[in-house]
Amino acid sequence: MGNRVCPQCGQEYSDTYRKCPFCEEEEAEKRGKPLRRRGGKRLSRRKRSAGAGGIMLLVTAVVIIGVVGYVFFGDQIAGFMGIRREQSQQEDQQEDVLPPEDGGDGQTGEDDGGDSQAPEGNQPDGSPLALDFETITIPAGETARLTATGGTEAVTWSSSNDNIATVEGGSVTGKAGGTVTITAASGEESVSCTVTVTGDPWVSDAKLSLNKTDFTLYSGNPDVQMKVSGTDSPVVWASENPNVASISESGVVKWVGKGTTNVTATVDGQVLTCIVRCR
Repeated sequence: MGNRVCPQCGQEYSDTYRKCPFCEEEEAEKRGKPLRRRGGKRLSRRKRSAGAGGIMLLVTAVVIIGVVGYVFFGDQIAGFMGIRREQSQQEDQQEDVLPPEDGGDGQTGEDDGGDSQAPEGNQPDGSPLALDFETITIPAGETARLTATGGTEAVTWSSSNDNIATVEGGSVTGKAGGTVTITAASGEESVSCTVTVTGDPWVSDAKLSLNKTDFTLYSGNPDVQMKVSGTDSPVVWASENPNVASISESGVVKWVGKGTTNVTATVDGQVLTCIVRCR
């Protein structure tokens, strides 16, 4: 004797039956003529196995319970098991370390009581004082940077005319058209840069004057020194005819050839003129 499995209802029955007794019983119940067999009537619904559908429901319930437990109790479970997530470790490390560009030193972010920023300005090292530029040109309203190196003491800055350009810590700001001298001093040393500011010139309302306004210069005579009174600003000297008389940057007039010309002094926005007659 053996067992068979019904292809219709899936029930297992003895091979002593020619047909599935469970299917025959159901058909008889549907017709209203129950079968009468020895051993009593089979209760088909009680003896049927749960089948594949019941298994799927059980698996689905287990999955749902697992997801809900992870969402609400995942951290507690991980802590209980002594597991720390790699992502959390990386975030903790990033919070403990400050990058150099944010004022840190690449180490922990604890305050060690020190100053993480380098002090501003020139650091004296005993070498000769020097500037990175001897001359610069900037438009009025803009700023340029001068850097001093060397020296024995802290550097102090000054401008020959704050109306044309100001200086603070090496930052030169143009105010009005003209030329000024920016000076950096350290101890007994000093260096300077000539700054030309382009734009509308600044005109001083001071009363400026030349030491000479008209003179005659003979060949072989000593040179003549020109000066401007009423200002300490640098003067720009020029000769309208250098073939007759020349004038140096410091205002020294020399005889060149016979004739008459004008020499001019431009300072603080004013132009002063002197007549030079060469004989």
